[in-house]
Parts: sequence; C-alpha cells; structure tokens
Amino acid sequence: MSLTKLIAGTVVGAGAIAGIYYIKNLKRAQVQLQVIPNANIYKVSLDGLTIKVDALLKNPTGASFKIKYPFIEISHKNMLVGSSQVVNKDIKIPAYGQVLIQDMMVKVPVLSFFSAMYDVVKSLLNNKAIVFTVGVITTIDLGFSQLPYEHKQDLTLKHESNGSKKTEDD
Repeated sequence: MSLTKLIAGTVVGAGAIAGIYYIKNLKRAQVQLQVIPNANIYKVSLDGLTIKVDALLKNPTGASFKIKYPFIEISHKNMLVGSSQVVNKDIKIPAYGQVLIQDMMVKVPVLSFFSAMYDVVKSLLNNKAIVFTVGVITTIDLGFSQLPYEHKQDLTLKHESNGSKKTEDD
C-alpha cells in the first residue's frame, strides 16, 4: 500500500512540476507577443473620420495560444478620440508564427473634431500627417487562464491611397 502511495505521490509531483513549467513558458509568451499596428485615414465625411487599423501579431515563441479579437483605441495628445467595435472572436496564433488582422475600423465622431481635434482637421486640410497613439487591447487565452495584454504605439496617419480617383462631383 505504501508503494502505491509513493508512486501516486511521484506522479502528482511530476505533474505539478510539469504544469508549473508549462505555465511559466506560456506567461513568458505573453511578454514576447509583438504587435505591429498600421493605421490609415479611410474616410472623412460629415459624420466624422474613419481610421482603418491593421495589426500584425507575431509570436516568436514555441507556445501557440489564442487571443480575443483586438479592441483598438486611438488617442491624440493623451485624449481618447475613437475606438473600434468589440468583437467576441478568438484568433489562434501559432508557435513561431504570425497573424495579420485587417480592416479594424475606428470612427472618430464629429464632436471629437470640434472639441479636441482642431489641429487634426487643420492637418487634414493641409494634407499633413497626423500623429496618433494606437492602443491594441486583447486577452491572451492560455486554455486554463486568461491574461490581459495591451500595446500602445505612436503612429503617423496619412490619407490611404486606394486607387480611386476623386472627381469634381465628389
């Protein structure tokens, strides 16, 4: 009977050590997740400004994991000016792999223009670039636990050239 308890204790102990090692490696994967955002002005209208954000998510580790679809916040001079829609979708990032998430749209309402974005409108009218801070917020799903993840980066926004020609009627 004591041999059975010894074997069971050894198996449980080895399992605990393996679990701790696995958790430690997965938590390290969170720190090494690289997010490279890219943003362009998609549309300017009477409703406001629409900014298109793409994000390249790189996983330079040996652990694959899932993340929740990123939530995007855009701020200018430390003031939140717009955010994306919340999407309840999982995205798998393979070990030593990358995923490109495209066309995340962020609307900046007209009120933001008039209350805090005078210099943005002025820059747009003069065809000058605008510096925004893009925040990518998500949750890393390790299967047994979820870890919050946030990345902020300053980006210079320019008009997106989509090949369409502007006419005098536009």
